[in-house]
Amino acid sequence: MLYAASARRRSVCRGFVLNLLALSACAYTATAPRPVRAPVAPDYVDGWAVTPKRSTWQGRELMCLVVSDDPSVDNLHSVAHPDHPRYRAFEELEDPHGALGVWPSAYAACAALERIASERKRPPTVLELGCGAGLPSLYSSIVLKSPHVVATDVEAVPLAFLEAARSCHAPPPRKEAFATAVLDVTYAAVDDIRGFDVVVCADMLYDTDVATALGALLGAAACGAGAPEFVVCDPGRRGRDHFLDAFGAASGLSPMFVDQAVPDGCVDVFDGTPIGAVGVLAAR
Repeated sequence: MLYAASARRRSVCRGFVLNLLALSACAYTATAPRPVRAPVAPDYVDGWAVTPKRSTWQGRELMCLVVSDDPSVDNLHSVAHPDHPRYRAFEELEDPHGALGVWPSAYAACAALERIASERKRPPTVLELGCGAGLPSLYSSIVLKSPHVVATDVEAVPLAFLEAARSCHAPPPRKEAFATAVLDVTYAAVDDIRGFDVVVCADMLYDTDVATALGALLGAAACGAGAPEFVVCDPGRRGRDHFLDAFGAASGLSPMFVDQAVPDGCVDVFDGTPIGAVGVLAAR
């Protein structure tokens, strides 16, 4: 009888284990990640012909949208034609550079955001200033799954491109999770950039006045409780020293830039010069 009871217990236990294994297999099958559809680029955004710029992060393809550089777009056959979107960008936008391409500093910013998310063990909330094509904002929203991302630029056109690009990626964000806004940093106040874990600025030091204003703004925001982390990336623009001086004067810190490698093939959107590394702000 004891043997029979033990045998029955072994049979019941064996059946229980097999059921658990079967359930585990079912659970694994149900939760296995599905392939994510690659984003499909529109041909036009708000009347502008656009070109997709793609990069891959942690196995996920991200797509930015910029003004088309195809000479034959709209049968114009030349980027120098007054109706070509590239020509129009320089004629119609006060600062066209954010609409023209993805700058190498944006890649360094994404790497810095990945490090910050890893250190915090959660995705940070992100404000991007002078976002242009907005790769760091897309990266924060789609790859890091940040709960709140706001991308700003002095021009509305690149913001329209960025909103269109974000809508091409699945799944769509919650309404409050991704937003854009026109913001001129030369008139911005500290309160405009408070309330975020990280403030990102990728290649904004090409103008000395903008660099000085940005340095003073971020330096003032670096003081006091609740100050955000700053991801400022610069390939060596003429405004770098102006930024460092203004940031140091406003914060009392000793800022410097430390070089960080960027992916192979990165070129300066200004002139096509290859760029292998950009400076990333460090302040102590």
